[in-house]
Amino acid sequence: MKSWTLESQRIKSDSYPNSTLKIYDSRSKQVQNIDRANKTFQMYVCGITPYDSAHLGHAFTYLSFDLIVRTLNFIGISTNYVQNVTDIDDPLFERARKSSQRWQDIVNQQLDIYRKDMSALNILPPNHFVGVMENMGLITNQIGRTIDQNLSYKIGSEWYFETKSDKSSDLIRDISQNELIELAKERGCDTDREGKKNQIDPILWKSSKDDEPIWNEEFGSGRPGWHIQCVSLAKEFAELPLDIQGGGKDLIFPHHAMSEEQTKALGLGELAKNYCHVGMVSYQGSKMSKSKGNLVFVHELINQGVSPMVIRTLLMINQWNQDWEYDSSVLKKADDIYKLIVQNLKGKYINQDDQHRVVNLMLENLNTPKILDFLMELKPQEQSENDLLIDLFLDSLIGLKLESISK
Repeated sequence: MKSWTLESQRIKSDSYPNSTLKIYDSRSKQVQNIDRANKTFQMYVCGITPYDSAHLGHAFTYLSFDLIVRTLNFIGISTNYVQNVTDIDDPLFERARKSSQRWQDIVNQQLDIYRKDMSALNILPPNHFVGVMENMGLITNQIGRTIDQNLSYKIGSEWYFETKSDKSSDLIRDISQNELIELAKERGCDTDREGKKNQIDPILWKSSKDDEPIWNEEFGSGRPGWHIQCVSLAKEFAELPLDIQGGGKDLIFPHHAMSEEQTKALGLGELAKNYCHVGMVSYQGSKMSKSKGNLVFVHELINQGVSPMVIRTLLMINQWNQDWEYDSSVLKKADDIYKLIVQNLKGKYINQDDQHRVVNLMLENLNTPKILDFLMELKPQEQSENDLLIDLFLDSLIGLKLESISK
């Protein structure tokens, strides 16, 4: 699948040979060191379902993982970043029916907008940008393995993965069964399906309706469930265990917990060493969601004349793993911060001590709020032989381009 292109100046420093990134892990519920082994860092991030455009919640998620890649690359660690596209899913087909459009056309339209948004926000393209449609063979192979190994069971023409309470993910160890059932129900799982051994058992292979894509396999005709898709793609395009499995907080359960359990059941080992879940963005009092209609789209803000770098600043005002609420005053604050940084720093230089201060703040759980505070107070150098151009430093490390501002 085609990714997006980006013109971004990037440098790496040899001043951090023994440094490591510390990041909040959802499984241990604490900030912990990313193991700095002498290998390529492996990260898989669950991408969009392209039935609608990217809103600020999506942008906050993908900016957070962009910052991880930038920080690691800056201190000399190579990265393999995989991001998937769920181009087969119920919300996509539902929108196609309501709008009388072909679902394939919706995918193409929304992916075009998404690529433009990511490029505008200076978010690095992943090394592998992969869709479900183009990798169906990988997915059906893993589904077949669950059936061969008696890890799944059949209801009618559909297959379900059989969860085991003694093998459930540590991501959900503190959540009761009743709470898991309610969460699963809220997030579209068929918890009340007659014949299920456990209400939270996820579907592996489901029947296709007449207007949905269909594959004919030995175990039946239909299309794949959600979790097995990411398990299959992570195994193919990254090295397991992943250093980071990432996404929004709403993916902790069922998606990431079920993906972890399926990975172990299939004998693939541990899915990830660290789970990073980005905070939720609210608007008008509740989490941004299509059902509530409280979405703030990135492309609409840009069309209204908001600079993409102001949007990026808006996102970096907030700690990556904390929930926050958007309103016009927050956007105004971001605009003021960005203009002040540009006016004070553009075209000037930053000394090594101040560089280290910013880098170390990034290494401490991506502390962008403190970085922005620091930049607003920074006393730049006019020029020095050993100093670094601030424009290049900020573009490389935190993806913030210092663009000229019209008076």
